Amino acid sequence: MLYYYKIKKKRRFGAKKQLAVACMSVLLWAYFYPGSFATVVPKLNKEALPSLPASIAPIPEHPKPKIALKKPVTRLISLSAMERAKKELEYEGKNREAAELNYNLVLLKKIDKGGSASSTNSKTLKQDIAKTISYFSAGNTASKSAQILWNYDGGNLAYVYYPNYGVHFNPVTTANLAMDYYAKGNYKKVVKIADELLDNATVKEYPGVGKYYLWQYCFDLQFNKYNFPAPWASGMAQGLVLDVVGKAYKITGDKKYVKAGEFILNSFKVPWNEGGVTDTDEHGNWYLEVAATNKLHILNGFLFTLDSIHNYYEVTHNPKAQRLFMAGVNEAKSHLQQYDLGYWSNYSLLAGDRASYGYHKIHVDLLKKLYDITNVPEFKTYADKFGFYLKNRFIDIPPTHPSFQAISTLTERGVITSTDGWFGAQTQISKSEFVRWLARMRGWKPSTYYRGYYADIKRDRADWGYIEAAFDNGVRLTDDKGLFNPDDYISRADMASILCKAFAVSTEKNEPDYFRPELKITREQAANMLYKLSSRGQL
Repeated sequence: MLYYYKIKKKRRFGAKKQLAVACMSVLLWAYFYPGSFATVVPKLNKEALPSLPASIAPIPEHPKPKIALKKPVTRLISLSAMERAKKELEYEGKNREAAELNYNLVLLKKIDKGGSASSTNSKTLKQDIAKTISYFSAGNTASKSAQILWNYDGGNLAYVYYPNYGVHFNPVTTANLAMDYYAKGNYKKVVKIADELLDNATVKEYPGVGKYYLWQYCFDLQFNKYNFPAPWASGMAQGLVLDVVGKAYKITGDKKYVKAGEFILNSFKVPWNEGGVTDTDEHGNWYLEVAATNKLHILNGFLFTLDSIHNYYEVTHNPKAQRLFMAGVNEAKSHLQQYDLGYWSNYSLLAGDRASYGYHKIHVDLLKKLYDITNVPEFKTYADKFGFYLKNRFIDIPPTHPSFQAISTLTERGVITSTDGWFGAQTQISKSEFVRWLARMRGWKPSTYYRGYYADIKRDRADWGYIEAAFDNGVRLTDDKGLFNPDDYISRADMASILCKAFAVSTEKNEPDYFRPELKITREQAANMLYKLSSRGQL
């Protein structure tokens, strides 16, 4: 442990000796005390946080398709032709591609048994199968990652290649494509996409509601422990398509889009378990991103849906849209506390389902926007809280983590920063990163005039200013070749040397054998070191 010693005035250099003792004692304390930052704890890996493939976040820029089709398939093909295509893939030894095509053929037979009510889904799936055949016949192979296919086969809908499922129409991705065109002023393309979306809607009826439009996903969805069979609908898809239809009306003034909007709005009045997308309680309506269950209640998809309904209302002033929007607002403000983990936000209501950095940021942005629209205080409260977490907390460092206090304090002080929301406690820390932390702790501003103290630290490094500022303050870490070696991981001995140089303290005394100076330091250990020194007035 660190102890405070009262320094007598006549011992002029006592403070430096005290610091040397402090540096050594912190390292020894870390090594011997269980539960300290020197104790090796199980590494918390950056798990694959849940997200729906290509169907959640808006896509600001669309890449060019990485495919060159030989013979684009622009019409539906017969079941026998589909079977022949599968056999050709098998004959060519493309077994995985054949398996993905077969998955869709089996699914098509199941949907066809549903009778006339499933005719649109059957049509959509047949289009998906045709696109899958076209995709593989062009030389593309089955892969482990999804790929968005824009303007596929010359059409206006967006398709996505999904591992194990083949190529499928995605209404959310298509709507996002339309929004991208709208932002760029390509209004003709927006109208074309809106028209093709309406042509591919499933038309249903519900007692007391009447006719409504629905867009469904024709592939199975696996989400954590849940498996939702195709077809399944999405409130987020309904909302985004509604927004596109509203923009088509704004562009053209054609009342057919207002009529179509009425049918889309009707889908929000149908319960999720009876063919709609809405879960209702005493507070209001929750529009389900995955309308195959009411167990998830995915936050970002719901907030996107509210934003989309409001966008449509702004164009049409439809009172039904206003009522549906306010029913969602009342529901949201009543349940936001369920998504507050005290250091991060939850993606859904599933336990431990923390949002990724990107989705957490989406929560913040959408809550701010909804507050600007409604002035509902709950939106501002949680936008501010989640925004604070975004800047000062980490996904993998909950309040129960033994180093939560140290890491959080240093983050709030601006010593530790992150661009992806992860801290990586057991990741080894590099020399350059530790020097950055130390410089911020000591208040050393980055140099603005490049002097080139080290041969391997050029101006193109983002942190050269911190490294040269440390050099100017006595932390000179040149090896025998004049190199800094910024990416080398530092050891205990390195850290002790750096801290002592920062305070001009002698390190002549030999460390005991059990100090293990060669052991590398983790980011957690480095954070604890700086925190404990700063809390005792050393930094």
